[in-house]
Amino acid sequence: MKITNKKKFIVRILELITIIATVILTIVSIKYATRTRGYKAFGGEYLILVFGLIIVLVLESFLDEDQN
Repeated sequence: MKITNKKKFIVRILELITIIATVILTIVSIKYATRTRGYKAFGGEYLILVFGLIIVLVLESFLDEDQN
């Protein structure tokens, strides 16, 4: 496999790492919040997914600006 666009490849790898880290961090934070509260509830720990999405969108916009 030959990489034709190195910057695009790096951005895609960073996006993949961000998505994986976001999912793992969300699962851990939900377990921690449930253990701390003593009951299951919906709180700010679910916003970690939104922050991960924002990071991916920012990386994608940097890639688009660089290509133009």
